[in-house]
Amino acid sequence: MNNSLPDRVSETFLDSTIFITGATGLVGKALLDKLLRYCDVKKIYILVREKKGKQPNERLKDLFKDALFKKLLEQKPEAPEKCTVVPGDVTEIDLGISEENRSVLTNEVNFIFHSAATVRFDDSLKYAVTMNTRGTKFALELAEQCRNLKLFIHISTAYAFPNQGDITYEKEYDPPGNPHEIISSFNWLKEESFTPEMTKKLLGDIPNTYTFSKALAEKLVYEKVGKIPLIICRPAIVIPAFKDPIPGWTNNIQGPSGLFVGAGKGVIRSLYMDSKTYANFGPADCTVSAIIMFAWHHLSSKSSSYIFNICMPQSDIQITWEEIFKTAREVVETKVPFNRILWYPGGQPTKSRFYNRVRQTLFQIIPALLIDFMLIIVGQKPILFSIQMRILKGLEVYEYYLTRPWNFDTTSIETVRKKLNSRELDNYQLDSDVKDVKQYLVDCTFYCRRQFLKETDDMLPAARRNMKIMYALDKAVKGFFLYIVMYYLYKLCLIFV
Repeated sequence: MNNSLPDRVSETFLDSTIFITGATGLVGKALLDKLLRYCDVKKIYILVREKKGKQPNERLKDLFKDALFKKLLEQKPEAPEKCTVVPGDVTEIDLGISEENRSVLTNEVNFIFHSAATVRFDDSLKYAVTMNTRGTKFALELAEQCRNLKLFIHISTAYAFPNQGDITYEKEYDPPGNPHEIISSFNWLKEESFTPEMTKKLLGDIPNTYTFSKALAEKLVYEKVGKIPLIICRPAIVIPAFKDPIPGWTNNIQGPSGLFVGAGKGVIRSLYMDSKTYANFGPADCTVSAIIMFAWHHLSSKSSSYIFNICMPQSDIQITWEEIFKTAREVVETKVPFNRILWYPGGQPTKSRFYNRVRQTLFQIIPALLIDFMLIIVGQKPILFSIQMRILKGLEVYEYYLTRPWNFDTTSIETVRKKLNSRELDNYQLDSDVKDVKQYLVDCTFYCRRQFLKETDDMLPAARRNMKIMYALDKAVKGFFLYIVMYYLYKLCLIFV
């Protein structure tokens, strides 16, 4: 990295006051870290709600205990002092911000990053719309009142409009309804009114409440074009960090990380998906770099474009789901196995819904029932069947995205990347550049083991021994079943010969 070169991105945020919603989430945390480490900002206001009995200020202190911020605190131990909590809640009227704090924000804020959202696909329709759509409405109203606003950055999703043809372009799309009318009607409807039948009817051909609510939110942002300076960033699936500041860092083991851990532990044995399609991911560090870079690009170029897809360009590495599974299996088999695995990592993806159900029944549900039965016999609480039911429900909500190809226009990200000097490319990496997929998965596995599963490195030898034992058992069981099948086929042949 050449430090003699300018960092024009950092200059964009120099001495600026920033307001962030969703700073306790995956993207929000990575964004906060990146802004504090690379950009000499004046102050960052963070919207934080009370949660599980913890007050907002307590949650801010806990936030900086995350391993993500270790490098920041080593380089800039005073960084947390630049952060101020704004008590509030995206699900409340006017974001739940007091008049006093609202006055401070409208007088001081230069940039708003609206990242807060529920990303669960199975949230109730009322909650998803309240959080993702109405919350965006209130964030935009706050932005309109900010006297010194330079830019409002709305974090959307590349999957907000799934029924728009073979490719999603960086342009406006028609929403599934009128967001104002939907917000108004949902305000007086009680939660229990949203029956599965009613929800299905309202969603139409939209796959889930998350997509529905994010599409409505984008329409609200479209309406403010020309009234306030703004951009929309549409990230693809956000996965653990590639390298900055910690290889493999993530906020939790839900989503893609959860699938990886579940398969590595031998709990997930089958997936309904098209394994030949390309996976489009964005590591967390690359995603927030792109968000920051597009803010700089929009302001410096004074371009009329304001919608940006944050997806892997065709010029970068292209990898199918099949290749990912093959590499991931090799990693947990030979490089970094998990401890306390239920069975030897295996299973496979399939395009047949029927075959998937058969495999899940034979190799996930029935074994879970048998193990729970043995637990009951020895006086222990049965847990595996309930875990499997949660896993199967979780997998079901991903089926829509895993069984069809997804293509995104990446013109902007390729254009902006060419404008960067070597220092900016190093600080704000736009492409994932994950050329060694195996090493990336090794880093992710190590982080998950250490941080979430509490499996220390000194436990690896035992994990490798257990993996060999499980491999032998797996072969023995498969051999036994093959023998049974061949035996009965032989008997059938004798009957008809």
